[in-house]
Amino acid sequence: METIISYIDNLFRAYPDTPKVRKARAELLGIMEDKYHELKAEGKSENEAIGIVISEFGSMEEIAFELGLDEEKKGTEQTFEDAIEKKRISQDEAEAYIKEEESFGVKIGIGVALCILSPVPVVVAETLQSIGLMAVNISDTFGAVTLFFLVAVAVGIFIISGISHSKYEEYEKSSILLDSRTRMMLEQQYESYHQIFGIKVAVGVALCILSVIPVVLIEGIFEHTSFGWLSELSAVSLFAFVAGGVYLFITTGMKHGAYETLLGKGKKRVDKKTKKKDKWISVVAAIYWPIMAAIYLSYSFVTMDWGRSWMIWPVSGIIFGGISAAMSLIIEK
Repeated sequence: METIISYIDNLFRAYPDTPKVRKARAELLGIMEDKYHELKAEGKSENEAIGIVISEFGSMEEIAFELGLDEEKKGTEQTFEDAIEKKRISQDEAEAYIKEEESFGVKIGIGVALCILSPVPVVVAETLQSIGLMAVNISDTFGAVTLFFLVAVAVGIFIISGISHSKYEEYEKSSILLDSRTRMMLEQQYESYHQIFGIKVAVGVALCILSVIPVVLIEGIFEHTSFGWLSELSAVSLFAFVAGGVYLFITTGMKHGAYETLLGKGKKRVDKKTKKKDKWISVVAAIYWPIMAAIYLSYSFVTMDWGRSWMIWPVSGIIFGGISAAMSLIIEK
């Protein structure tokens, strides 16, 4: 029954919340529920019953005509400043889009993980230098070269995957139209994946929170011993935990977002004020992050303290979050 309710919700999402629409929705839901229970009583499985119920009803245009909702929708459409383009896609196109989003998420997740892990060779080189296993000049060169190499690989992944993914941008800007069978299939897949999504996000959050524990434990145990070099190396575990957590966020979020795009879940109209906020925050970000990168590289090369200079990034991220929030409040007022 949850699938039928979700199906009804999606059918009526383009209509205003008026008494007439609510009454029509309740009537249609009642008819579909009666038919569903009738089919179940005949021995049909749940999936068979749902498929038959949904397939027996026509398109929303036909239903709207029968229920007299045409005028309700016309009145609503006239209040929107920006018309949303509609795009009808087949089951094969929907499945291809989900696979592409899943693959795109993996590529972006790898790229972001490489960026997060880019300071690791620097930390390792500094540690090897401190225990006399690597010369100072070799340590500095190795750390800097590998850092830039990992970032360059990540940027290459972003560019290549972004170009191939651009063909699906219209899906996110349009209102997707699906036939009843495809929508039912996607609804069932979405409900199944929603649980996996929650578990992976929880694991990702746990990894980010727990990332500091190995650092604290190793420094507390080995800092003033002959194995003190392990405390310097402990930052590697922090980067690894955070990279793993962020990778889970991105990969699972991309696929989850693909289902929501196709099913129209969580879509809302973006007003002029929101567009203005996004535009100005993007402008500030385009200036802010290159400046922070210049500060990071300048400080690191001058002090050669690559093992600690990475802290500039989380601090700059927090500062940018505050700047974005302040800008949003100012534009709102």
